[in-house]
Amino acid sequence: MEVGEVMKKRDIILFAIVVILIVQAVFINKYFNSGQGGRVEVYVENKLYNTYPLDKDQKIDIGEKNGRVNKIYIHNKGVEMTTANCPDKVCVHTGFINKPGQSIVCLPHKINVKIVSNDISKVDKDVTAK
Repeated sequence: MEVGEVMKKRDIILFAIVVILIVQAVFINKYFNSGQGGRVEVYVENKLYNTYPLDKDQKIDIGEKNGRVNKIYIHNKGVEMTTANCPDKVCVHTGFINKPGQSIVCLPHKINVKIVSNDISKVDKDVTAK
């Protein structure tokens, strides 16, 4: 056997292992992010601002210190940020989200809006380092 043939076999094996790991990661992600969310959690400056049910349509205005303006609209069992006066508007362009684990983040205003499942087996397990 030549060195070139051995490298080809090892490359194929490595490629197969990587493909298997990617497929597993996709299926695990789909399992944990499947189903309907139960509530929306809004965090401002890393502190829980409030929790809202997804099954009740409502508009939330977060207009606090430093001239921050963010408007959140909960409807159709999902949520979107409709207005923000931050410079880049990434949070507004994120659009409508409706699955557990999805989030809308406004970095300039330090706001995080995320959908959380009510299913106890799929509860978010966040770890925050300080």
